[in-house]
Amino acid sequence: MTKVRITETGFSTLALLSRYMAEFIGEEGALYLAENLIDTADKTLSRFPKQCPVCPELDHIGVTDYRQLTADKYKVLYRFDESTKTVYITAFMRHKQSAEELLINYNLAK
Repeated sequence: MTKVRITETGFSTLALLSRYMAEFIGEEGALYLAENLIDTADKTLSRFPKQCPVCPELDHIGVTDYRQLTADKYKVLYRFDESTKTVYITAFMRHKQSAEELLINYNLAK
């Protein structure tokens, strides 16, 4: 089974998403959303790490090592290290957010 790890940037983007969504669904709803996204990502990616496509927004600029899990109205960006059988979740975001902008803002390409 594949290990799933959330990077520091992953936790930062989850916190930003939760704070943003709390304005619309309340703090309790935002907490539930964050927990649900983590749980969904863990369950899906630990069993099928390659099932998700390369993130299309990043693929068009030549960044092909980020995959995108879509969960309801949210995106989970991750990298899969096949040699260690580990998924590294690098971002949680709303579906309408730009992955390209996030990549630039958080320097995920390093």
